[in-house]
Amino acid sequence: MKPLEGIRVIEIYGPDAALALRLAGSLTGRILADLGAQVSFGEPPEGDVLRRVPPFTAGGGSATFAFLSAGKHAIRLPDDPAQLIAAHDGAIIDAGGFARWCGQAAPPAMAVLSMASHGAHASEFTVLALSGVLDIVGDPEREPLRLGGHQAAYSAGLSAFTGLLAALCLARAGAGAPRTVHVNLLDTLLWINWKSVIAGQVAANSPSRQGRAAEWQVLGCADGWLALVYQVTDWPALCDLVGDPRLREERFATVAARRENGRELAALIEAGLSHHTRDEIRSLALARRLPLGPVWSPAELLQDRHYLSRGVFFPAIMPEGAAGMMPSLPVVWNGARFAPGPVPALATVQHA
Repeated sequence: MKPLEGIRVIEIYGPDAALALRLAGSLTGRILADLGAQVSFGEPPEGDVLRRVPPFTAGGGSATFAFLSAGKHAIRLPDDPAQLIAAHDGAIIDAGGFARWCGQAAPPAMAVLSMASHGAHASEFTVLALSGVLDIVGDPEREPLRLGGHQAAYSAGLSAFTGLLAALCLARAGAGAPRTVHVNLLDTLLWINWKSVIAGQVAANSPSRQGRAAEWQVLGCADGWLALVYQVTDWPALCDLVGDPRLREERFATVAARRENGRELAALIEAGLSHHTRDEIRSLALARRLPLGPVWSPAELLQDRHYLSRGVFFPAIMPEGAAGMMPSLPVVWNGARFAPGPVPALATVQHA
């Protein structure tokens, strides 16, 4: 028996809910479903917006939707969702939907998601900037870069899961009225970026991106990119690997000197390694016990021999007849214990 069997949870979002909030709530629901809860989501006639979020499988279906909705039930969204919400033990909802639908007494335990406590309509990019995260990624001489994937949304989803699970446990124990847990992306990102927040209190300035002046950088090579990471004791081995005698000049002789001349240093190392592929650089670095890090794509990671030998990725078999799905998807958590359920078909029947 899974720990949340018998618990009924509904995901339901307002028509203007930001994509980041839908992704966050969907991850919350996915984890609850893995733990045995009966999780449903309200779906409009045109289909959930996540069904149209890339990347797409060979059959044309959204892999994002398949991952986040596996094991859930799709319910046609009614005109007034208040009664539907009240009929469940828990609910995952955006702040706009909460204000619109949940003014009634004694609602279920809820996770209410918003972008920022002071501005529900802030974009995800704006929230990333407000939290300071954009100030520690990218190059200060170029345009700002957002984080890859949906890290902000999924981090908020984990926070919402923790809070809602606590509220459901308290409700099951009869510890008073159901709780409402409020989670916003800005608070979540401030927690993720806590080192910068603390450093700003202790020092004059918070850590900031240094671009080409940084000691550790991402450099180009023959077939992609390389993370230049090394310790003080690694310097002679790095000079040997690059093979450029200029690295042994006085201007690079100490840590302080290398930091002061970071731009010139990066240019010399990049030029020295530019004719090597990532595989070649990794082999040369391993032979010298250097922690250089090639940048791999997700598809390349799936074929990495170390991951393969350890069974980090394994197929989560999708049920037959799952429209638009590949035979399997790679997963990284304990799929043997929490096997994903079927991907829900488009809801066609309104909930009674």
